[in-house]
Amino acid sequence: MGTPVYVYGVLAAQAAGAWATSLGAGIGAQTIALLLAGDLAALISAGPSAPIPRSRRNMLDHTSVLERAMTHATILPLRFGTIAPNEAALRGCIAGNRAAFRDALRGIEGRVELGLKASWRKESIFSDIVERDPGLRAMRDRLQMRPAGETYYERIELGRRVEAALAGRRDAEQSAILAELVPLAERHESLRAHDEDMILNHAFLVPRAAEAGFDAAVARLAERSGDRLEFRYVGPVPPFNFVTLQAGWLTASPSSQAGAA
Repeated sequence: MGTPVYVYGVLAAQAAGAWATSLGAGIGAQTIALLLAGDLAALISAGPSAPIPRSRRNMLDHTSVLERAMTHATILPLRFGTIAPNEAALRGCIAGNRAAFRDALRGIEGRVELGLKASWRKESIFSDIVERDPGLRAMRDRLQMRPAGETYYERIELGRRVEAALAGRRDAEQSAILAELVPLAERHESLRAHDEDMILNHAFLVPRAAEAGFDAAVARLAERSGDRLEFRYVGPVPPFNFVTLQAGWLTASPSSQAGAA
């Protein structure tokens, strides 16, 4: 029957090498190894005897293994918690879906995923919107000279108008960022915003040779934004948002899908 195998990703066998033993520990502090399957290979460790909790620590361990392996080879990442029942089943899955694995690997070879989040700086955005709009500025100034009890509905109207202006500014800021970065990427994906202050959460698939140019473009955007926006820029990271395998990949053909990072 064999023992379960935890699977991190798939790569070309020709890229496999002794480097795998230098990756350190993976999920559950298990040693990382390579399992060869024809012209492909899988990055694995010993599988758990119980379900793996979807904890931040475990998910970071999964991603960290892939990030370390990326410095040695192109790795097709698998979702956290992918477990094969045994090595024979894993080899059988790879053999049965070899063409799909090869195509997916070609799609990310020589490329990296870079992520950018942009959020309003709360302490400045509302005052900036009011100061830039003469009508809003005049309305605010009038209200400041009157008792709050007399201006309840007018203050609600001011808030509504500021929110409308904020929505327009959000669209403009997002469009300006994407206009600069999208031409530098081969593919890009819009991801879920985590809170109302986030105006952009995007993943970009960029040729590795163009990474420095993309870094410079993000730096220019951050400088131009002044104190309006806060940027969080990460990468290179495993390209989960561009090519990954469905959770049921051991029993069905693998397929590409976009997903949250």
